[in-house]
Amino acid sequence: MRTRRHRTYPRRHPGSRIVFGLVVIGFGVLALLDNLKVFGMPLLRTFWPLVFVLFGMARLARPRHAGSWLFGLGLVLIGGLLTARNLGYADFNPRDWWPVFVILLGLAILARGLFPRRRRETCFQASTLEHGERIDVDASFSAISQRYDSRSFKGGRIASTFGGVEVDLSQAAIDGAEARLDISASFSGVELRVPRDWLVVVEVSSTFGGVEDKTVPPMTPGPRLVLRGDVMFGGVEIKN
Repeated sequence: MRTRRHRTYPRRHPGSRIVFGLVVIGFGVLALLDNLKVFGMPLLRTFWPLVFVLFGMARLARPRHAGSWLFGLGLVLIGGLLTARNLGYADFNPRDWWPVFVILLGLAILARGLFPRRRRETCFQASTLEHGERIDVDASFSAISQRYDSRSFKGGRIASTFGGVEVDLSQAAIDGAEARLDISASFSGVELRVPRDWLVVVEVSSTFGGVEDKTVPPMTPGPRLVLRGDVMFGGVEIKN
């Protein structure tokens, strides 16, 4: 008897939606300013190549395979050179240099073949179990996954730049009435899992980003986890 195997598909990271949303908003803002003639230069025709820069940075922030780095760098290079040309700072003719971009594309395809795409489970480092009372995570161009089981958790800090962080506190307990966790995320995604008896207080400011609290408030007063910090071009998700 043959058993049916269920195939699982990787979950799309919210960072891609954020970048796409920023591109749409940017086009709308530039078009509106053009129509209102707020500036003396045609903004939409001048700065439209920044779309390549945004998508390139998104590729660099969440690389799916080795070729993503080359592809992302190529997009950033194209967008930067075209914008500099439109502003009059560079004498750049795409007709002369288009073979370079073909070469970069070929290198990206070659790298993808030599280093196959990793599954989502391996995009993050193997989840490590920590016993400390405080979190101290610094992820720059990397992905970190950690679990904490301290019975006297006091908070800590999470800093991420062009990276991803997963922190599981579901087995931890707060020593006292409150714990404070500082979060700083730039072009990054942070996923935080907390116990059901914790009350999460979000005091995080966001700039072109978002903070989503999916936790269910406890029925009875319990320990509080206060989240403070800032998010720029990224996202923070808290859930039970």
